Amino acid sequence: MLKGFRKTALKAMGAGKKEQSAHQEFDRTVIAAATLMVELAHLDTDFDESERKHIIDIIRNRLELQPDQIEELLSVAEERHEEAYANWIFTKTIKENFDLAERSELMTYLWEVALADGELHDLEADLLLRIGQAIDLPENERIKSLLRVTARLSAS
Repeated sequence: MLKGFRKTALKAMGAGKKEQSAHQEFDRTVIAAATLMVELAHLDTDFDESERKHIIDIIRNRLELQPDQIEELLSVAEERHEEAYANWIFTKTIKENFDLAERSELMTYLWEVALADGELHDLEADLLLRIGQAIDLPENERIKSLLRVTARLSAS
């Protein structure tokens, strides 16, 4: 399943609508996924280093980008977060470009970000519910993604 997300993201980086940052060009779907992670991390008004590090780890491990590309992508995602609360633009991009398995995998990543600081805040849980609905992820898939993350956290 992780390969599916990476494959789509890498394919997307080579084709489709692009957004130019100062030094890099990223596909909108890659920016959308990163921005949703940043949005979630900011939701409890305390975007701490553990959440930022976790987002960087996800990007590095799943997309295999170079450190400068990761920082640039994260910078673009943070700019998008600051520019608009209309994160539903990004969920529309995900819904239209990711298949069910990839949407489920993204939801798993979002749960990882939400739980990275060891707490799940009500606002984070609410946003995850709304994102899951907005990307047309069935309830059973949303539950499975949460269970995958909690199982990993319990094992570590």
